[in-house]
Amino acid sequence: MIGITNDEAKTALSSMGLRCAETQLSFPDSTRSTIQVALRGMQEPHQLVYLARLLAHLTYDEIHFSSARLWITTWGVWDQLEEAIAFKTFENFRRCYGENRSIEAAPATYFRHDQFVESACCLLQPMLVGWDAYYVPTWAYGHLDYFIAVSHDGFADIEVRTPDMHEQVTKLLSDHEWIKPLIR
Repeated sequence: MIGITNDEAKTALSSMGLRCAETQLSFPDSTRSTIQVALRGMQEPHQLVYLARLLAHLTYDEIHFSSARLWITTWGVWDQLEEAIAFKTFENFRRCYGENRSIEAAPATYFRHDQFVESACCLLQPMLVGWDAYYVPTWAYGHLDYFIAVSHDGFADIEVRTPDMHEQVTKLLSDHEWIKPLIR
């Protein structure tokens, strides 16, 4: 796990075939679509932890995790006292892996193939505190067909590249009752 700057994040994500405009990330394809999951109103606190792990791998097996990038693009929306807890948690977690720079200096994080759980832990932080962030995983097979956009407004958008992936993710999230099932 290493921290990366905004410029390094944009370069890395662009090289993966994503469009980076300032702090906006998107697929350049015309077939892309979005599935939205509400992050507020959880019945039990552990549900958000479960959702973070599920979003981190969606239709893939965790054992095929190749890498991920988590790019925190907006913070400071909420009260500084609460956000200080998330900053401290996130930065101390990264410090355990040798990354000493602050989120302000290196707002993105690169995760190696053996750091799936660590990537899900770090994805959870923006979901908990209400930061805008992108989570972009890669896998040992296939191609980049989804990424997660966490919003400080209390939702996570799953950006999918293909209709097939949209159908798979919709079914998975419906089966887990994170979204309402499709009516056919």
